[in-house]
Amino acid sequence: MKNLLFICGPNGIGKTTICKQLVRQLPHSAYVDSDSCRLMNPFILNDETIPTIRKNISDLIRNYFHCPAIQTVIFSYGFHGRRREIFDGVLQDLAEMEYRFIPLLLTCAEAESVRRMTCDQRDPERIRRALEVSRQAFAGVDYPQIDITELSVEDAASRILSVLEL
Repeated sequence: MKNLLFICGPNGIGKTTICKQLVRQLPHSAYVDSDSCRLMNPFILNDETIPTIRKNISDLIRNYFHCPAIQTVIFSYGFHGRRREIFDGVLQDLAEMEYRFIPLLLTCAEAESVRRMTCDQRDPERIRRALEVSRQAFAGVDYPQIDITELSVEDAASRILSVLEL
């Protein structure tokens, strides 16, 4: 059975960076980066664009599931705003497939999250929104958690793989 390793957490915590490291460390894996599934100008989340973004993500995951060489698909995503709607839709799109869903919530101290976003050269307004909106979106998420505050990218990926026994 294929695995869908779902990595979630607030904006700026390091999901993309860690997932890129995970795919390097985990044989027979592929990474679906939601950023590439929603590159448009201007970027708008509305009733016209959400179905396209949802289908882009669902189709990529489905295609990797059909590939005999891939055992685990790694997918990272944030839940703020209407993004939760897209995520729920993706899971509905995959409902007819047989796979093991492995969710994991990454957490990080706020000061470290600000440091990481600053290193990524995010503007102050985007950092403020991440702290006020994105972090709150995960308050009620009941997934296993890993605090990555003190971990390097490599250590965070190794910890994830050891905890999940992948």
